[in-house]
Amino acid sequence: MQEHWGRDELASERTLLAAQRTFSAWIRTGLAGVGGGLAVARVLIFKSYEHQVVAHVISALLVIWGASIFIYAIIDYRRTCARLMQEGPSKNSLRAMLLMTAVLLIVAALVFWLTLQ
Repeated sequence: MQEHWGRDELASERTLLAAQRTFSAWIRTGLAGVGGGLAVARVLIFKSYEHQVVAHVISALLVIWGASIFIYAIIDYRRTCARLMQEGPSKNSLRAMLLMTAVLLIVAALVFWLTLQ
């Protein structure tokens, strides 16, 4: 049996897909921040202790900035899903996004902690 989709359902589906693309873009931006922070902490080697401290502070700020982007991305995605569906966000899609965000936050924290050792 062929399923018939109305204009409203298709518009909601397009909006949900756009929200997922936006979420993905925010995650890429957060990963760039975390990666930049890790690169500053690991790649740049300074002879001066003061420069090393400044590099570690900058890298910590970049990692925190990237992690905060992960959190913002999931909040914005969840808000969009809730707005689309009156009964609440799609459970499967939201769970996947929450899991991905949690894993990225944990990995970012662990890798940054390891670079400081």
